[in-house]
Amino acid sequence: MKSKNVETLIREREELRDLLEDIMERIQEFREEVLTGLDDLEDMIAENSGIGFR
Repeated sequence: MKSKNVETLIREREELRDLLEDIMERIQEFREEVLTGLDDLEDMIAENSGIGFR
């Protein structure tokens, strides 16, 4: 391979790795938001119905 092709492949690989890290961070943030929302929903249901979870 030409060195320019190798440099391009290395740069693209680094960009893909950065993109994957960003996606994983966003997934983690979304997961935390969903879990917080579910906890809040459980609390609201428990307060309004007298039923306890857990």
